[in-house]
Amino acid sequence: MLETLLLIAAVQAAGSPAVSPPPAVLRIEVGVTPAGEASDRWLAMIRRRVSPDRYAAIAPIRKPLSAEERAWADLIVSRRDGWERDIPALAALFEPVPPPAEAVIVIGNRGAEDAFTHDPITIGFDLSALQRVYGDAASPANPARMDRLFRHEYVHLMQKAWLAVHPYRMDSPVGAALAEIWGEGMGTWFSMSERWRGGASEAAAGALARLAPRFADRLSALACASSAEADSLTADLSNGAFGQKWGALPAGLWLEEEVSREGTRAPLRRLVLEGPDGVWALAERHLPDSLWRRASRARVGCPAPATPGGPL
Repeated sequence: MLETLLLIAAVQAAGSPAVSPPPAVLRIEVGVTPAGEASDRWLAMIRRRVSPDRYAAIAPIRKPLSAEERAWADLIVSRRDGWERDIPALAALFEPVPPPAEAVIVIGNRGAEDAFTHDPITIGFDLSALQRVYGDAASPANPARMDRLFRHEYVHLMQKAWLAVHPYRMDSPVGAALAEIWGEGMGTWFSMSERWRGGASEAAAGALARLAPRFADRLSALACASSAEADSLTADLSNGAFGQKWGALPAGLWLEEEVSREGTRAPLRRLVLEGPDGVWALAERHLPDSLWRRASRARVGCPAPATPGGPL
C-alpha cells in the first residue's frame, strides 16, 4: 500500500541517531487526502502555476488517487533512497553553496506538469501528468526516467540556492532568457536519455540544426522586445515538446558535447560558476560564426533609433 511505503520512507528519512548524519535527506509527502482533496501544500504549489480561473476550477475537485496514479506514487517512493545517494554529486557542482538539509517531494494528481520545483526545498510530481505523458509506471523505461526527472529538478533547487547567494539581474528580456537557458539547459542535461548522449548522436545533430538558428534569432529579437513580445519569443524556450525547446535543448546538447569530450562534469561546474552570463560563452563555443554574430547582437542591447535629419 502507498501509505505503508510512505511511512517506511519517512522513517528511513528520519533515521536513527548517528554520529555523522547525511548531508541532505528527502521527505515524501502525499498531496492528496484519502477523500481525494488536494492538500494545502499542493494547492499552494499549483496556485503559482496556473491562472486564477483555472485554479478556481481545480481547487475544489475531489479526485482520489487512481490505481495508475498509485503505481506512479509507489515508483517514486521506491526510488527515494537512490535519489538521496545522488544528492552529494549534484550538490558538489554548486559548492560552497550547501544543499537544503531536507528537501520535500510532494506528489499530487492535478493541475501541474510531470515534474517541477516550487521553492528552494520543494519538488512536485503530478501523478496524472506522469501517467498521461509516460504511460503506465510499470513500463521498463520509467524507473530510469524518474531518476532523470529527479536529478533535473534537484539541480533546480541547487540553482535557486546558488542565485540566492549570487544574485543575477533578470529585469530585461535578454537577462530573463539567459537565466532560463542557464537553469533549464543544465536541467536538460541531467534529464536527457541515451539517445541524446555522446556529443554527436543523430538526434542531437538534427535538433541543433533545427534549433541553433532559432536560438540566435530569438536572442537577437529579445534585445528590443516589449514585455508581450518577450513572452511570445520565450514561450517555447524551455516549455512544450522536448525537441522544440529552443533555449534549453541546445544548451543541454552543447554541455553534453563538452562533457563527452572532456570526460568529466567540469563543463557543468564551469557554467555554474559563470552564472547565467556563461550562456554567452557556451553559445560562442558552439554556434557557427554567422549565428553567433546574430545572437551576440543582444549583448549590446537595443540599438538607438536613427536620428531624423542625419546624413543620407
